[in-house]
Amino acid sequence: MAILIVVANAAAARFFSAEPLNANAPLIELEDKVHPSSRLHGRDLETDSPPRVFDSQGHARHAIEPKTDIKEQQADAFALELSNYLEEMRNTNRYDKLYIIASPHFLGLLRGHFKQRVTELLAETVDKDLTHHSVEDIRAHLPDFM
Repeated sequence: MAILIVVANAAAARFFSAEPLNANAPLIELEDKVHPSSRLHGRDLETDSPPRVFDSQGHARHAIEPKTDIKEQQADAFALELSNYLEEMRNTNRYDKLYIIASPHFLGLLRGHFKQRVTELLAETVDKDLTHHSVEDIRAHLPDFM
């Protein structure tokens, strides 16, 4: 049985494998994915100034706020990218059990994009951002019975 562990936030994801049924099994880092756009400030992602409108009375002008925050759009795009990658990995039988450790908001975005076949293999989630933590610290947040 192949176990895949994904540790992610809106800007980066780390992929690990582990041996099943071994409480002391070390995690083996397989690969990393980064989403550089998610690391930028919202103002650096916007190419144009927001449109402006006039008051219905008077001559004042106001900027129209975008309906969706650009940082949120970038995080959602990365969540979709990771979800599609997990689906590809599932379709090629690269894992039988999946553990996700992700920042709380990003975990929600990921779950929103998961296909049924990925969801069926999801064993557990942990809502913490551990992307910059050591492998040992990440392992400590996973169940011993993995």
